[in-house]
Amino acid sequence: MDKKDFSNLEDQIMSTVNNALKAVDFANLKKDINDKTEGTINQFKTKLNGYTSKYMNLNKKNKNDVSNYISKKPAGSKSGVVYIVFGSIGICFFGSSALGFLIFKLLLGSIAVVGSNVLFGTSLLFLAASVGLLVRGISLLKRVKRFKTYVRFINDNSYFLIQDLANFARQRKRFVVKDLSKMIEVGMFLEGHIDEEKTYFMLSDEVYNDYLNLKKQQIIEVVEEIDDEKLEEEIYNSEIEEVEGTIKIGRNYIEQIKNIRNELYKEEIAVKLDKLGDISNQILSQVEKNPNKIQEVNKFINHYLPITIKLINSYKDLNNQSVQGENIENAKIEIEKSIDLINNAFENLLDDLFEDVVLDVSTDISVLKTLFKQEGLVEDDFKK
Repeated sequence: MDKKDFSNLEDQIMSTVNNALKAVDFANLKKDINDKTEGTINQFKTKLNGYTSKYMNLNKKNKNDVSNYISKKPAGSKSGVVYIVFGSIGICFFGSSALGFLIFKLLLGSIAVVGSNVLFGTSLLFLAASVGLLVRGISLLKRVKRFKTYVRFINDNSYFLIQDLANFARQRKRFVVKDLSKMIEVGMFLEGHIDEEKTYFMLSDEVYNDYLNLKKQQIIEVVEEIDDEKLEEEIYNSEIEEVEGTIKIGRNYIEQIKNIRNELYKEEIAVKLDKLGDISNQILSQVEKNPNKIQEVNKFINHYLPITIKLINSYKDLNNQSVQGENIENAKIEIEKSIDLINNAFENLLDDLFEDVVLDVSTDISVLKTLFKQEGLVEDDFKK
């Protein structure tokens, strides 16, 4: 029998058994054995590639568009000056008044008019307000100055990393985020937006909408990727369960062969059954190490082993007959020959399972020979 041709194994076994059992008419050995359908699992699409940069696929706008989104008269450029002017005037006037009332009170003491205390308090109040105006004006002008710095950084970009802007302005990122938010609020950036992660600043509604669409698409792809991973995990678990279940069935058959062999230990067939059990165990062990080989041994486990169990059970029944006639002896001989045939086929199957191992070994040896030859380490090179 050809080493790789196992398709006629069943016919040969059944033909041999039928000839053996004609004498004793064991009808149970003539039953058909149905093949289980071997399921195949479709390959699923590969995972989607992630973005090389989280949001950097946003389209840049034309250079002339950028200026349309930046205020020509930023809030605070005029009001800041007004606040400073009025604050300074107020500080000078009300500061002088408060100082005058204080000197007047110190000189006259208790003789001072009662109303001077009210005027002194009022002067202090307006002085404080003037200081507030001055501070407010200075703050507004500083913000305008930072705004101009931000605009210089923006140049022709319609979006940028806030951290890069913070580095350019020599400010902390948290401060710059608050600063930009306030500038958007007061209309210094006409259509400015900051993303939810406080990572990017986008200058226009169009760019922001692009960002939202990209983020939405990214979320969809991530969800699909998670679903694919779950599906692949389920398929993998299913394959593992299939392999474990099939091997468990095979182990059960081998255990049955062992039990029958123990009952027939005095017979010549016991040696053949030992060999059969050993080969079957090696086949299953090889599948456990390489689960991808399960398809190659499905028929061995689900078809050939059950037929083999029926054969040796029939042998046991024949052997238990009190009268060992010629027909029974002939049937037993035929079954023993069948076991030899099965052992030979199973040996070939086991050898085929090591085909990949042999290929790997041959490849490794070939690589070593090539490397040794390149390094001048082979024997022929030394002789030269």
